[in-house]
Amino acid sequence: MNISPNAGNAGGPVRLLNFGCGGTFHPDWTNLDASPVSPAVIAHDVTRRFPFADSTFDAAYGSHVLEHLEPAVAEEVLRDGFRILKPGGIIRIAVPDLESIARLYLSSLEGALNGERESETRYDWLMLELYDQAVRKVSGGRMAAYMAEHGDRTRSHFVAERIGCEGSRAMASQPSGFSITSRVLRKLRSMADSMRRTAAIASASVFLGPRGAAALREGLFRNVGEVHQWMYDRYSLPRVLRQVGFASIQERLAGESDIPGFAGYELEIIRGRERKPDSLYMEGRKPAATRDLQKNVQLPL
Repeated sequence: MNISPNAGNAGGPVRLLNFGCGGTFHPDWTNLDASPVSPAVIAHDVTRRFPFADSTFDAAYGSHVLEHLEPAVAEEVLRDGFRILKPGGIIRIAVPDLESIARLYLSSLEGALNGERESETRYDWLMLELYDQAVRKVSGGRMAAYMAEHGDRTRSHFVAERIGCEGSRAMASQPSGFSITSRVLRKLRSMADSMRRTAAIASASVFLGPRGAAALREGLFRNVGEVHQWMYDRYSLPRVLRQVGFASIQERLAGESDIPGFAGYELEIIRGRERKPDSLYMEGRKPAATRDLQKNVQLPL
């Protein structure tokens, strides 16, 4: 059953939710992010209950969100996503593909051990994909340092393919494309957050000493949402989707979806290039007849 592009399941307009959207959003969607980069994005922390009634949306989409949450929290986010979808509604999830990274790591390791220079480059980058995003203590971590060093002179076509158009823009230090208003709002929000963090760390230094201040600094950074808390593959992601009630779960390509016109929104493929080629894409449906799972959602209000 496909959703009509002009009408929702009950004959009304289609409602689409993009949660944890970051800087990738479309005006036809309801866009949520903890740190909005535009007035078109609603400020909302996905670890809290979605501020919508049951059976509100025809489709919900979260790209590179779940890996930033502890597994139990990610499960509750999906459970609440189930709640706000209409019967028959679609959920689409994109996460870094652990299986793909692991297979590439093993083949690159073998090549590096055999003295293959390109394999050495692949190995170094894949170690960043696997670990830097989980252990970094400052924004960007070693991956940002790699990008700053190489810029648009990336040593390897492999690395360029792995980072996609979003990573290429970052490596080339290209402007985000946001409006002046959006950039000003983002800058002001960043300045306010920085001032609060600085004051908190200064207080910790007085009462807890240098180690206490360092621990607080790292804890505050990890809570920002940049660090990866978990990873998924084509076994674990469908499993958690089934656990919260979704059915008809299928792996998809970046430009392939049961959400009508999805490719045209340019959320996954931008000007013909995949935004995050390291992704695993999965879609599932809320069954047409479901029991009420709202009481099982544990996210705070």
